[in-house]
Amino acid sequence: MATSHLNTRVQSKKIICTLLILICPTLFSLSAFTQDTTPAPAPTQTTFLTQKYLLGDWGGERTKLAEEKGISFDFFYVTDMLAATSAAINTGSGAWNRVRGTMDIDFNKLAGWKGFSFHVTGLWQGGVNLGGQYLGSISNPSGLVSQRTEILDSYWLAWAMPGDKMTLRFGQFASMDYYGLEPYAGNYLMEPLDYGFNNRFNDYASFDPASGPGVQLILSPYKFVNVSVAYTSGNRNPYYQDPNGFHYVKHNSGVLSDAITIFVDQPAAGKPVKEKYYPGQYEVGSTYNNGKFTDPFYPVPLYLSTDTGNYVFYMMANQAVYRPKPHNSSGLDLLFGIAISPNKPYNFVNNNVLAGFRYNGPISSRPQDSIGFGVSYSHVSDKYNTSYLLANPGAHPYGSETAYEVNYLFQATPYWLIQPVVQWYTSVGGISSNGTGVVIGFRTKVNF
Repeated sequence: MATSHLNTRVQSKKIICTLLILICPTLFSLSAFTQDTTPAPAPTQTTFLTQKYLLGDWGGERTKLAEEKGISFDFFYVTDMLAATSAAINTGSGAWNRVRGTMDIDFNKLAGWKGFSFHVTGLWQGGVNLGGQYLGSISNPSGLVSQRTEILDSYWLAWAMPGDKMTLRFGQFASMDYYGLEPYAGNYLMEPLDYGFNNRFNDYASFDPASGPGVQLILSPYKFVNVSVAYTSGNRNPYYQDPNGFHYVKHNSGVLSDAITIFVDQPAAGKPVKEKYYPGQYEVGSTYNNGKFTDPFYPVPLYLSTDTGNYVFYMMANQAVYRPKPHNSSGLDLLFGIAISPNKPYNFVNNNVLAGFRYNGPISSRPQDSIGFGVSYSHVSDKYNTSYLLANPGAHPYGSETAYEVNYLFQATPYWLIQPVVQWYTSVGGISSNGTGVVIGFRTKVNF
């Protein structure tokens, strides 16, 4: 068995090295692509390296469907190929893979039904959970990782009132796709930066791709503010309760989600055009589950528990602070986020703080590239730690973990990106005796 694991790790390392060898020459050979905020003239000729999708425009039918019928498709493959060179459990490497297909329909274009739209998406995913199998960290190195599955992720119908003052969405979707999702998520690989805070799972809010039934109301009284509320499933074992996404089931108590989002200095139709925009997005929100919760080390049946209700309160701030050139989105953007849960034995992480920056267009000839730096601080609940030590005498106590990431997003072509990354973790898993963990690798994504 040990030999099998060793061979698997060696093969994974060979795969990563081989791909890096193949990719590196490409990084320096492909041409750059513009990213101005002002409209650019349409290219006179589209080549294989400048087309939007790897498989092209289907002879013009893809654009025609979207513009004339309101039917658009998105297909992509993404993988995080990572290696833990220093870890709490064991050093090793592997890849987590995902293939997703999405269709959106604008019924106004298709049938003249103003304000109505439909969305459906499904995926296949699987691979190595580096954080759980090797590193042993709280902040997972990959925001893609959950469970190996083929699943109909979400499908919903939305109706927007004339003027877009109110939108109603109902169907199947995840709370975490709309509440506490980092706006700069696409610039990072680490889970809390790439998808959701580490304590967002405390109250069983539904997550991608294990979505569930839900209804959402969004109010936009002004262009710069959104107020939204949603009620979604709080299934405590979602992959078991709906293994393929077709059952549309709600088990256990539901989750109430809400948020207020403020948009600052956003370009928009009808507004005076400025030389430089400094867009920002600020959001406060929460999720709440009114079900019962118990101490995992001294459990009692849920119906006997005296602990009712669990919540996550979060705040996020994302702001552009530097634009070196007019009519261009290159420059420096900052992010900050904090999520707080009750200090209870049933909440492993009660506080998670995120911070970081991205610099768009660090090389003048490559305006679509970016450099990203982020940090995730996760504090283990004191009451969880107390219960853990009572149940495990002599064990090392929990404290907190701090995880850092630096990456470079290289937009090789409009349909292909490569994102090398280095991550390092102090007090891996929240236990100081575990020392430091290091992860290296890359993400690559291809849009078909």
